[in-house]
Amino acid sequence: MKKQILFTLILFMSLTFTVSAQSDVAPWSVGLSWGKLDYTGDYGSNLVFSSPESIFGARVSKYLSPRFDASFTANFGKTGYEDDNGVSQFTASAMHLGLHGQFKILKDTKFIPFLSAGLGYASFGADGGSSADDSGLVLPTVGLGFKYNISDVFGLFVHTQYGLYSGDDYDGNVTDDSNDNHLITEIGIGFNLGKKDMDGDKVADSKDACPETPGLKEYDGCPDSDLDGIIDGEDDCPQVAGLAQYNGCPDTDGDGVIDGDDACPEIAGDAMYAGCPDTDGDGVGDNVDECPEESGVSRYNGCPIPDTDGDGFDDENDNCINTKGDLQGCPDGDGDGIADKDDACPDEAGPADAKGCPDADGDGIGDKFDKCPDEAGIPELDGCPKVRKPTTEEIINGYASPMILFERGTIPAEGYDDHISSIVEFANAYPDAYLNIGGYSDSMGSESSNMRMSTRRAKKVYNSLVKAGIDPERLYYEGHGEANPIADNATAEGRRLNRRAIVTGSTVKRVVEKKGKKG
Repeated sequence: MKKQILFTLILFMSLTFTVSAQSDVAPWSVGLSWGKLDYTGDYGSNLVFSSPESIFGARVSKYLSPRFDASFTANFGKTGYEDDNGVSQFTASAMHLGLHGQFKILKDTKFIPFLSAGLGYASFGADGGSSADDSGLVLPTVGLGFKYNISDVFGLFVHTQYGLYSGDDYDGNVTDDSNDNHLITEIGIGFNLGKKDMDGDKVADSKDACPETPGLKEYDGCPDSDLDGIIDGEDDCPQVAGLAQYNGCPDTDGDGVIDGDDACPEIAGDAMYAGCPDTDGDGVGDNVDECPEESGVSRYNGCPIPDTDGDGFDDENDNCINTKGDLQGCPDGDGDGIADKDDACPDEAGPADAKGCPDADGDGIGDKFDKCPDEAGIPELDGCPKVRKPTTEEIINGYASPMILFERGTIPAEGYDDHISSIVEFANAYPDAYLNIGGYSDSMGSESSNMRMSTRRAKKVYNSLVKAGIDPERLYYEGHGEANPIADNATAEGRRLNRRAIVTGSTVKRVVEKKGKKG
């Protein structure tokens, strides 16, 4: 019962401590154990862990490598054998010293199974009334076991060693056909001794460049999370394997732009386009180019300037974006070089200064807007000429009365008196005016008779003006015969129009004396 309580206590203690495993930082380990030394020999064989007696042990281990440890063990206690009826056949004191190596089947884990082999020294002595003989012998040992590291410096172990004892006398019963051997099985706790390793990375703090962060021995205890050969503290991309030339960051497409800054990390490009290519060479990276195969401009997201109406003029150089045309993108229906939108007469060719309209008088005002289309004028008068007020002299010299017609001889046609009144009105308005009266005839008579008749007609008008109050000194009359006809004398109508008299104004008095003239 006491043995079971002791075993339980040791196991409980081992499970309540937390520290770390034996390593090159903590290469030494010491341990205490309790167990059994089971007998196999002339009397029979105990089952594993069935000896009636117990042994206690101590050990020192040295870490050699992730695969190998070396151990020195010392066990002291008793062994013996009871038959099936519980009768003791012998009891002996036991001491076993061992030096062996351990091959760790698993490495760098909490649970480490191992195989062991080495040399041991066993010594047995009679105990009380036992028949066992004192004996001691060096013997080879083989075994197996496991360690369970509860923490970096504290753990459990179970170890079984089989001692190949070549003698036959430690049980006090010597025969010729068998040797006395034993099996040591022990359960214990171990304490790892060594330098301080705050982060538990098996690199002593004194040699650990990153003592508070678990790392790798080859990097002096600093971590390399992405295993790219660059420690995290110097790695700009510690979670992604990269290249030293980019401070540990990757450049998947090899374009010199690290993936974190590369908008196209799997397609080689140019740094000026955030690592993306510019397939069409328009200065807009493919990642933002809406027309990556067609050269364009940035303000249209890499696409060409649109040509909405498809006339070959892009919209920025097309004055008529929605209408096809050849004149800066605009139509010119009349072909006068003025776009229809600017042409006041789009269906009639005209000059630009007349807004594209015809300009018959060439005054720069299109006929459509020209109130005097046949006479050059000015814009202020809507295309009509600016009228200068004539001088009195110009009015007088430019005066011509209406034609005064005669039915025959000196008999005037209808309207004679109205014409005389009009002439008198002019004479009175311009008292400095001189009036010249000319008479004419048709060609029906002789020239001489026609001359006389034309003079008589001029004389009649002369007399009527004098009678109306016009100073004779202002008057001059003469006949011209059938000269200067205004119509065809071959017709009655023509002859009627040629039988006439006319009065003209002058600022100069006529002084030439002629037969029949009276002044």
